[in-house]
Amino acid sequence: MARRTVLVTGANGYIGLAVCKAFSLSGWTTYGLIRSEKSIPYLIREEAIPIIGTADNPAFISELPVIDVIVVCSGDASNFDTHYDDIIRLSQRISKIAKDNGHGKPLVIVSSSCKDYGTGLKQGEPGFAPHTEKSPLNYPRVLHTRATGALKMLNYSDEFDAAIARPTSLYGHSSSFYAYFFYLAELAKTQNDGVWYIPASPNTALHSLHIDDTGAAYLAIAEAPREVVAGQAYNMAAHRYETLEEIAKTVEKSHGIRVEYEAPLTSGKNAFAMNLLFNFSQWVGSDKLRKDTGWTDKKPLFHEAYEVFRKSYELEAQQKTENYGRVRRNAPGVDAVQAKLS
Repeated sequence: MARRTVLVTGANGYIGLAVCKAFSLSGWTTYGLIRSEKSIPYLIREEAIPIIGTADNPAFISELPVIDVIVVCSGDASNFDTHYDDIIRLSQRISKIAKDNGHGKPLVIVSSSCKDYGTGLKQGEPGFAPHTEKSPLNYPRVLHTRATGALKMLNYSDEFDAAIARPTSLYGHSSSFYAYFFYLAELAKTQNDGVWYIPASPNTALHSLHIDDTGAAYLAIAEAPREVVAGQAYNMAAHRYETLEEIAKTVEKSHGIRVEYEAPLTSGKNAFAMNLLFNFSQWVGSDKLRKDTGWTDKKPLFHEAYEVFRKSYELEAQQKTENYGRVRRNAPGVDAVQAKLS
């Protein structure tokens, strides 16, 4: 029996690498599309096959066999529209090759985010309820082209099947933006007399998911019956949300500091970053994914194994991995946080 094949775009990214790992562990022949040779070792470590290329220059297709599933983990924050157009053309070409060789349509799983639903209420506020796949989209303006571009992928069902993946915030290993719990807590210890002033409510609902569980969720969609998942969107979230206060109590104990809460920032260079990190309240329902695919999260919640996740992050920092460096570059204003923000 031929092994199933998957092509992961953005394979060296935080989600992309986890997706490669999950598919490889499940026995798929896994191809990871990357832009630079410097990323090759990260894919080889996960026993994925590195492919150098970009979606807008698909000459690399000649190196591939028939592809069963495409997982889109790439994106251009400055121009998602153009990137999704490139991904559509790439998917069309891969689909044609599959059909010409007597195979069915590939499934394209395209990454978006639960932030597409916008910020929600806080724990304890009237009407506090989970966002589900039936909730209206209310994405921040900066995410408009990503959210609409992902939806556009559903319009080509005659050429390829598609499903949308909407992960929550993510943690684990290099920890994506949750790394700033570790970093800013240490910054408070050295620069702020051991007090971390967080400009958010302790009742903010921070719903997240471990990156390994996220990779497994993509795999679950790929391995589910095609007639069930094609044309669907799926939220990816842990079995429950955590409050900022739950996490902060663990942070205080781990770092030997004290957390105090302030009003959210409304202006200044740090406002966007701080609100995105600590004040984007969301409770996200993932029942649909669990029902349709049998997936479940297995890792502890962030505050339940904070020390384990902190040590993993610190190792990534020591090794200066690509994803550690990417997080530090992509959080505008956070490095400038000192004392009491205003």
